[in-house]
Amino acid sequence: MMSLENNISFEILYEDGYRLGRVSINNNIENTPCLIQNYEDYLKFGDITIEKPISYLVSETYSRKKYDLTTVPLVQIPFDLPLKEAKKLSSLNKSIISQDEGNCLPIYLTKYKELNQELFEAIPKKSIYFFRRIHDERILLEFYFNLKEKYPSSVFFIDSKDYEIPIFLFLGFDLFLDESNNEKFFNEYISNPLPELVEMYSNGSVNSRKLLRILYREFYNSIESHLRRDFKRSFYIDDISLERPQVKRWREEVIKYYTPSTNFILLLPCSAKKPYRISKSHIKIISALRDILKNRYANLCQLILTSPLGVVPRELEDYSNYDIPVTGHWSQEELNSITELLNSILNKCDDPIIISHFEENSPYLKALENLPFKIIHTGGSIDKLEKIIEENRSVWDYEPIPEYKNKAKKMFSFQFKKELDIPFDYVEKRKSTNLFYDKQNIGIFENKIKVNVKGGELLKDSLWINIDFDLRGDIFSKGVISNSNNIRPGDDVIILRNNKCIGVGEAIVSGETMKNLNRGKVVKVRMRG
Repeated sequence: MMSLENNISFEILYEDGYRLGRVSINNNIENTPCLIQNYEDYLKFGDITIEKPISYLVSETYSRKKYDLTTVPLVQIPFDLPLKEAKKLSSLNKSIISQDEGNCLPIYLTKYKELNQELFEAIPKKSIYFFRRIHDERILLEFYFNLKEKYPSSVFFIDSKDYEIPIFLFLGFDLFLDESNNEKFFNEYISNPLPELVEMYSNGSVNSRKLLRILYREFYNSIESHLRRDFKRSFYIDDISLERPQVKRWREEVIKYYTPSTNFILLLPCSAKKPYRISKSHIKIISALRDILKNRYANLCQLILTSPLGVVPRELEDYSNYDIPVTGHWSQEELNSITELLNSILNKCDDPIIISHFEENSPYLKALENLPFKIIHTGGSIDKLEKIIEENRSVWDYEPIPEYKNKAKKMFSFQFKKELDIPFDYVEKRKSTNLFYDKQNIGIFENKIKVNVKGGELLKDSLWINIDFDLRGDIFSKGVISNSNNIRPGDDVIILRNNKCIGVGEAIVSGETMKNLNRGKVVKVRMRG
């Protein structure tokens, strides 16, 4: 919990784009996000009263009453004001900011990049920042993300309305006005904070759709670091889902952390049922492959083509729990995303032998047309697939790749963000999977890998935090000496002391946010050594 002025503090409790938090001031404790009441002279956040932003030009003659939180009185600068006048008012506001010790600060952005940068550099840490919904989304988003990165334990308000409420909640804003239809949109998102809901409501107006599209296309790096990697079931219903940050991250991380174990490649269509291996179509294919390959089943790499993820390697299918409306038609954008990802994976192989197992009228074939590789087609025939595999026996008939060890290694590499060459193993049970190394249990798989301390020692140079105290409970930011940058909220992290794993836990915030928090819980410890 990071202390602000006048015994005020804000603690982040949970983050997945949107964030759940707790504000404390004296004996008042309020949860965020929250709708705040709008009165004539003040705003009310639960039982906490906040002075409304007023103009500096009237502040000396205005009767300012006492509230729990005071607000710095600035001159409101019209967004499109000519540069000369905007510079004068901006200079005045910077002078006021440097002298006034109010708890809250209104943010008045202009269309001039240099003035906004000067304002950013002049802003000290405050309890609450009041943002206006200006019509230039790029300027608004860039300034907001930069300020939140600088002061992650401050609270952020925006005067957005209706269909944009779910989008700004997803962005991590904490406070909104309780007016118009805001309560409806606010409550619907909070009760079901899913990206597909954000995408659905973005269709409500031209401006909301524009806002989300700009966010997805131009601010991926800013929002992605605040999104959990939970691998829970997702729904991709709208065309804009193809641009969802979680989708782009999947493609990037498959390219970065997955390499086929063999150059003998089989391309397959996806299935409605997940994981694919329990669908009727894939059961039939897998049975045929096992019949001919026997104990060399893993000597063939299976890549499943799908939208919007692009490509799902067989070893990683447990991480791809999703649903899409299947029509048999694919947009050119969807096909291009499949082609690009598939090409990146295949380029990691030396002279790959590629088999395409799609029916002759399959739309997936269009995604293969521009690949710079020779591809053998089965036309969807199992008999032809078996014949092609037999004809290429010299490619796969060598020492067997251990199927379960190979799958475990790929899963560990993908989840812990480093290509590993450690002989992991696993044993499937009814409701979970036990993970092993050198016949010792190192964790379980339940939607994602959860390692124990022995497993953490093997993975200590990936998704780690470094501390220097006896681990007795959860970890607060002040106890973190250093941490890896690629941690995301919800990640399983390795807790180190003197380069030895002493515990494992779940990150509450991203690795970058950890570095900018002075106080507050950052890791919920699951197991100590």
